[in-house]
Amino acid sequence: MKKHLIFSAMLGLCALGGTAMYPVSVMAAVAQSPAIKVSGQVVDEQGEPLLGATIRVKDTSIGTTTDLDGNFQLEVPGNAVLLISYVGYKEREVAVRNRAILEPIQLQSDTEMLEQVVVIGYGTQKKSDLTGSVAVVDAEALKQVSHSNISSMLEGKVAGVQITSDGQPGADPTVRIRGVGSFGSTAPLYVIDGVPMGTSIRDFSSNDIETIQVLKDASAAAIYGSRAANGVVIITTKRGQKDQPLKVDYNGYFGVDYIPKGVYDVMDADQYSQYLGQACANSNTPLPGGYRLDSATGKYHFQDNTNTDWFDEVFKTGIRQNHNVNLSGGSAHSTYNVSLDYFNQKGTLEGAGPNYERFTARVNNSMDTKFIKFQTSVVYSHSDQDNMGLSNASEYVQGLYGDVTNVLRGTLLMQPTIKAYDPSTWVLDDKVGAASDYDYDAYGYGVYYDDIHGDISASNPLLINNLLQRNTRVDRFVGTASADVDVLKMFGLENKNHKLNYKINLSYSMTHAKDFTWIPAWVQSNRVYLAKSNERLDKNSRDYKDALIENLLTYDGTFGKHHINVVAGQTYEEENTDLLNGWALNFTEPYFLQLQNGFDTYSSSFEYKHAILSYIGRINYNYDDRYLFSATVRRDASSRLSKNIRWGTFPSVSLGWRFDKESFFPFSTDVVNMFKVRGSYGELGNENIGEYVYQAVMSRNNMTYSFNNSLVTGSAVSAFVDNNLAWEKKKTYNVGIDLALFNNRLEFTAEWYKNTSTDLLYSVRVPEQAGVSNSTVTMNAASMNNSGFEFAATYRNRDHAFKYEVSGNLSTLRNRVTSLGIGTDSSINGAYITNVGQEIGRFYGWVYEGIARTQEDLDNHATQDGANVGDCLYKDVNGDGVVNGDDQTVLGSGMPKINFGLNARFEYKGFDLSIATYGALNYHVADDIYNSLNSCYGYGNKDVAILDANRFSEDGTTYLSNVPRTYVVNNASLAWNDLFSSRKIQNAAYWKIANVELGYNFPNKWFGKYVSDVRFYVSAQNLYTFTGYHGYNVDYAGGTFTPGYNFCSFPTARTFMCGLHFTF
Repeated sequence: MKKHLIFSAMLGLCALGGTAMYPVSVMAAVAQSPAIKVSGQVVDEQGEPLLGATIRVKDTSIGTTTDLDGNFQLEVPGNAVLLISYVGYKEREVAVRNRAILEPIQLQSDTEMLEQVVVIGYGTQKKSDLTGSVAVVDAEALKQVSHSNISSMLEGKVAGVQITSDGQPGADPTVRIRGVGSFGSTAPLYVIDGVPMGTSIRDFSSNDIETIQVLKDASAAAIYGSRAANGVVIITTKRGQKDQPLKVDYNGYFGVDYIPKGVYDVMDADQYSQYLGQACANSNTPLPGGYRLDSATGKYHFQDNTNTDWFDEVFKTGIRQNHNVNLSGGSAHSTYNVSLDYFNQKGTLEGAGPNYERFTARVNNSMDTKFIKFQTSVVYSHSDQDNMGLSNASEYVQGLYGDVTNVLRGTLLMQPTIKAYDPSTWVLDDKVGAASDYDYDAYGYGVYYDDIHGDISASNPLLINNLLQRNTRVDRFVGTASADVDVLKMFGLENKNHKLNYKINLSYSMTHAKDFTWIPAWVQSNRVYLAKSNERLDKNSRDYKDALIENLLTYDGTFGKHHINVVAGQTYEEENTDLLNGWALNFTEPYFLQLQNGFDTYSSSFEYKHAILSYIGRINYNYDDRYLFSATVRRDASSRLSKNIRWGTFPSVSLGWRFDKESFFPFSTDVVNMFKVRGSYGELGNENIGEYVYQAVMSRNNMTYSFNNSLVTGSAVSAFVDNNLAWEKKKTYNVGIDLALFNNRLEFTAEWYKNTSTDLLYSVRVPEQAGVSNSTVTMNAASMNNSGFEFAATYRNRDHAFKYEVSGNLSTLRNRVTSLGIGTDSSINGAYITNVGQEIGRFYGWVYEGIARTQEDLDNHATQDGANVGDCLYKDVNGDGVVNGDDQTVLGSGMPKINFGLNARFEYKGFDLSIATYGALNYHVADDIYNSLNSCYGYGNKDVAILDANRFSEDGTTYLSNVPRTYVVNNASLAWNDLFSSRKIQNAAYWKIANVELGYNFPNKWFGKYVSDVRFYVSAQNLYTFTGYHGYNVDYAGGTFTPGYNFCSFPTARTFMCGLHFTF
């Protein structure tokens, strides 16, 4: 409640402050000022005059147009607001404020125009002049999707950018630009308003975004050197405009989330009883207590009518909402933008989590003096995230006995014959021997008893998600300031064709995070419990501080048809990390959750420091807008590397040719507006290798030695490390074609790329005779490459009352591992294998050959020890006559080969409809929950399809079912009906209807002069997915070495929302 009051107070103060700074704007509607003759000039982003721009007095028919030099003159009231518009540029408001002469009015080009100025590293460039691979994202389209993280909104919007995510509120998505470029982190670098923000931007609001660019190749990203190996996402936030009266915008929505139920078809109590009875009979295992066989019907039954639908009990309707208030404006020499944002998402699970809440406040200002432009930005965010009691991260719980799995998996596999809630379980002393040591036992949640359900060792997911508490609170502050000095103007040498600017950027960020975990004691049965001695409270504090200083010198000059832009600079960034961890065990009741109240207390602390010093340089050359050239070099030194090799140099070069500018170009400019061919080569680095990895350290008291027959304890270096760890390196090649046709209605881009990553960090096996404690050592030992094609097209038609825009993108990916270190040709991670010369993380298992229908099938097949009629048969790959672990082989790929996005927007008479979709092809997945539900073994609940198992012919000699035999326990040498094979792999090609939004823009005249731009909309998110895949989240976040493994990804909710926008 306190935070809500503080946030409301901040909102009120900002609104009051805005009216105090610009009282004339607010009072304009109250009193009419005397008329004055005002004059000014309208220019584009390069300062060139715009002929024929329209100037109109707001809310009147008074207006004029600019002349050849962009000048205008008009008689208006002294408190009037001018509306300036020009074809291909965004409309702008300018407050007169009784001034006779206005400062030059600069218009910004629309995003779809070729003259659009895009933000690149340490500068800007016209979209038509780009020679590197830079994707310009429609920021307004992104905001039509509700996510707690900006990165998730890029799904399906950019060719070559793959976004995969867990559906938990507040979850960080996995972002990969052009494939897997490292065995470590593959997250791109995020740069906000020119300041590198690391690899996560969860703490920022999407409502603050003005523009987004994605730098995909080395030519575009090399200016960021060792931090850009995984690509760069550049974000510019909103700022006010000069001479703009106070403008207040509100954006908000409210929505409900629910998880579709029919993804998995699980058994009810009667069906489960049938499965369990037959599986026990096949295993020669006694039927658990509580179940019986009805001899008259041949059916199995449970002892009572318990029939729990665990999905209905655990899942609930979630709520999400977002509210944003933005105040902006400016005077002749300054601008301001104040944004206050609140986001809240209550999750879809009963219990402590997952939930996510975030407050964000941002203030952007700028001020111009005679020759210096100052810009400042201050951002504060507070987030509060409740996590699941046990998630698919498989959090370790010390001393926890029993088969306790994550909440999602536990919900779907839980037996329907166990109650969700049972008041009698507060006291279990008469049924569970160990319960006498507990005060509350199972807290009123349903449990199983050994003498009824047998040895199932199951844990109630409701109990787990209510009793176990995991919370993270994060406070983040980021302050930036810059001063841009026009050097020539400072010395009175201002020249239209030559500019020399010195810019200093300063940034300081501070993040404070508090982690809270509470795991109380409870007992469900003699097999599932947490002893009092393992009751645990964890409280952790994490502090991250980052300081940055950048000095940049930029020269921009025009010599006839020659244009050159040169950037030179130096940057220094220092990061400090301070971790403090405390935990305590065994608490008295009633609980007072402070560490000192535990019987046993422990603590630890760590401090890290990381610094990077860089020198940068770039030359952009343009001849007659026809021949384009760019060269970049960055030299970095990182404290993460040893002194002798910590410097790295990262160059790039790119060329472009505007074929359409040639005199011999065969097509009219009305048909082909741009035909550009470009190519680039560059080198990037990756220094995300961790702190002090190259340094050998001593463990305390890890060695003993005998001196004069007396044991002396000491310390020694016992682990082998590579002191020569160096940068991971990436070489990129990129060739592209950019087309604009039919007066820019159609834009098309096609690219081919190849990225070769070398010196990748990889764990190399240490020989046993080395005499060290570690079995592997991290070295620059591996390499791989990614290559593919990317296509993007947009067609827009805004010439009539019915306006529309359709865009699509498609990318291919070919991944190959070319080295895994000395003497290593393969790496196996469970059911996934990485071979040199092949794709990373392919499926690895047995080749399925069908079901043994008769005893003859078994006799004529390679030996499968303990297999019965009705069991699965597998190929004897090595031909030795026996099927065993040596017969595993590669089964296919879990990495999508084709990703695509298709989006459309339609407008007609105030109505607008937007549709966003994306998908993947040539894509296969092994889903853990689906495979567990279709397992032919165990006591857990199953898919209804399993009931078709165990069907024989009337004479009992031929197995008829297409489902293998079921067993509660395996008595063979291998669990033949559960081996990882093609039976466990699904075709996961999909096309997701990610968002559909319908809105109506109300006419401004309905609301008088006080409210404008009113828009109401409804939307549906994650509406439907066309796929044959059985499982949640077909676009889940897979691991680097296990890309095709979906381990209990939390389901992304289907969301229905309504929202409102207005301005006053």
